[in-house]
Amino acid sequence: MDDFQDALRGLRAEYVRESGPRLAEIARLLDVLSGAHGDLATLDDLRRRFHAFAGSGTTYGFPEVTAVAREAERACTGLLDRAGPVTPAHVEEWRRLAFRIRAQFEGPENAAAPAPRVGRERASAGLEVLLVGDDSGVGELRSRLREHGGITVHTATTRSEAFESLALRLPDGLVVDVLLPDGSGYDVVRHLRGLPRGEDPPALVISTRAGFLDKVEAVQCGAEGFFEKPVDWEALGQRLVHLIRRNHVEPGRVLYVEDDPHQASFVRSVLESAGYDVRVSSDPRHFEADLAGFRPDLLLVDVLLPGVTGYDLTRVVRQDERHATLPVVFLTTQGQVEARVHATRAGGDELLLKPVAPNLLLSTVAARVERARFLRSLVERDGLTRLLTHTAFQERARALLDQRGRTPERHLVWAMIDLDHFKSVNDRFGHPVGDRVLVSLSALLRRRLRQANAVGRYGGEEFAVLLEGLDDAQTVGVVTRILDEFAATEHHAADGSVFKTTFSAGVALLEPRMDFDGWRRAADDALCAAKAAGRARVAAAPQAPATPAG
Repeated sequence: MDDFQDALRGLRAEYVRESGPRLAEIARLLDVLSGAHGDLATLDDLRRRFHAFAGSGTTYGFPEVTAVAREAERACTGLLDRAGPVTPAHVEEWRRLAFRIRAQFEGPENAAAPAPRVGRERASAGLEVLLVGDDSGVGELRSRLREHGGITVHTATTRSEAFESLALRLPDGLVVDVLLPDGSGYDVVRHLRGLPRGEDPPALVISTRAGFLDKVEAVQCGAEGFFEKPVDWEALGQRLVHLIRRNHVEPGRVLYVEDDPHQASFVRSVLESAGYDVRVSSDPRHFEADLAGFRPDLLLVDVLLPGVTGYDLTRVVRQDERHATLPVVFLTTQGQVEARVHATRAGGDELLLKPVAPNLLLSTVAARVERARFLRSLVERDGLTRLLTHTAFQERARALLDQRGRTPERHLVWAMIDLDHFKSVNDRFGHPVGDRVLVSLSALLRRRLRQANAVGRYGGEEFAVLLEGLDDAQTVGVVTRILDEFAATEHHAADGSVFKTTFSAGVALLEPRMDFDGWRRAADDALCAAKAAGRARVAAAPQAPATPAG
């Protein structure tokens, strides 16, 4: 293990040393692009430089380098695809991303230390938050965010200044006072959400008013949280850092099936050095429980196991459609040709021969995890609305139920939403128009329910939402506001005519003794009650009477 650590330290130190000249070349290309001699060939060269960082960062323990470089590479590709002009704003944005990459390599510890365990206490160097307002607590917020994640705070005191700042670049997070000299902070959040990629940065609002309707307004405008003045800056800082980190893709979870403790330690140290969360399943008899409880992004399997082969375990995995997109990588010392035949027949995706080089292992795992996540997003999202599918939504609901045991005091609400008289819309205007109505409602739900744990298309014209932190009465208020907005929305038919439609909804608070079926049934019964009462309304499920003490 000492030899391995020395070798890994040497490879990583060389990578860090070479990052300086490579970043200097990026800076040179940006200077060319900002001058009179920049062209598409220069832009393509810049893209390749960012691409090199995107493909190697995670391999050497810098997942943030990969994430940031990939963002820059995508921006270059988009501009190349449409042969658009490079503006000063583009160059400034690429300089900011290059600075974020450079920040990952700064510090004397990077020259000699092994790769950090970035998946747990990963720094957020280079991240920026925009604070809009004139609050005396800005200094404290700066201090808190530096402590929690090395995040820089920029300020704007008015709505117009905030708009100007957002036009230049999007922050990684937004904190906005509701009362601004020239308008409402809610308008700033709405403006952010309307910008390209403006759905990404988390937004928090602060206000001296903390009534129910104020909190609803915060949800409606697209904010993730509401904090009453005087602000608890410690709590706000923790919440903001959590939301920002949640937006950055985590390296992933790897389940490694291996009975040799020395081999398991070697592979685990390699993967954890790059930030992966690794669990070793040393006994095949416990494999099924480990698979269900850990929910890995990738399965790494030794071929030779006590009493069973890795191929046999993989065949069992492939019989469960829930694991259809789970990548499986085999490790073996068998003859390469024979092993590849068996791996393919068992449903494996890749085969690596022992002893495997750390960089090959990391690059293979990174590539397979990224592709699996892309495929899973296709499987879990409804093709028309891009909301969660019925199955994916139910899995989120079951996961929340599992978490309830650890935090039973949390409020969890299931809302069922069904379009009223949707069959008549299809019959009268045609299915393409009906599809546009479904897309309109799904987009509204995404915009107005950013705090939701899940929003899904439950089936046909029926939608479902999981909300945390609101009780059933508060959820009725939120969904009613959405109903009012949707009812006022005009839809256009193919013949030019305009029509409006509504929905009915039922909400059910998760009660202490409810199981999954009971929770779902309570929401569905509440929806039926709303329809029976005349439609275009929101009903709450009746709560069970409290159990008398003693």
